[in-house]
Amino acid sequence: MTYGSPTQTTTGELAQSVADDGWAVIGVLDRSLSQRLLLAIDEVTTEDVGAAPVHQLSGLAQHPDLACVVDWPPLLDLVVELLSPNVYVNHSHLDVHPPHPPTGGHRWHRDNGLMGRDMRLLWRDQPRVTLKVAIYLTDVKDADDGALEVVPRSHLDTASRSPTEAQPDGVPILGPAGTVAAFDARLWHRRRDNLGTRVRRAMFLAYSYRWLTSRDTPFGRVPEWAALSPVRRQLLGEPTVDPFYWASGELPLDARADEALAA
Repeated sequence: MTYGSPTQTTTGELAQSVADDGWAVIGVLDRSLSQRLLLAIDEVTTEDVGAAPVHQLSGLAQHPDLACVVDWPPLLDLVVELLSPNVYVNHSHLDVHPPHPPTGGHRWHRDNGLMGRDMRLLWRDQPRVTLKVAIYLTDVKDADDGALEVVPRSHLDTASRSPTEAQPDGVPILGPAGTVAAFDARLWHRRRDNLGTRVRRAMFLAYSYRWLTSRDTPFGRVPEWAALSPVRRQLLGEPTVDPFYWASGELPLDARADEALAA
């Protein structure tokens, strides 16, 4: 099974899947929310669709409606479970890929690559600091629809891999529009060629600790900032929001905090 609804799997089970295999499908957004995100992306990229692929960095800064997914409960529960409540989205991008001929490119990569180099640690020894999230806004029913492909357990590698090598153990993540998948940023992954008939639209979010620097446009420059809830402003990196605003109950409480206090 490559996707399911958030009611079928507990947060703990999803977290264990990410810990063991490096990835999990959280579920499928309600159609109304999925459509709202799709309309926002179409509004942002309408001039480019059909002409060339779009890889829009600082994706969340492009349209205020895109922020409505950052605190989707099943997603936020998993982020808190795997990282902590002291998190935000430090990187985001919007992807629009029309159908195209085969490129022959592998595109395999890990995120946060410089972090590992700077710390001089093997991948298996690096801490998990980022949970990457893929949100499909069009159907990806076949691997050749431009599916996200991951190599399970590669976040625990003891040997090196090359981005130009084929990865026979790769698993394409399939699902209908609204599918939300999460993976450890240390996992080898890629976007497959879109050899289908539909324009593939997706958005990607990187949830990280708030003490990691942001790669995106500061949201203080976004006019609609003030209208967002405190939780969404925290998750978008608003520096004036108390980093422990979650303690008031707005974000899921972290049971580990209670255990630490008891100790």
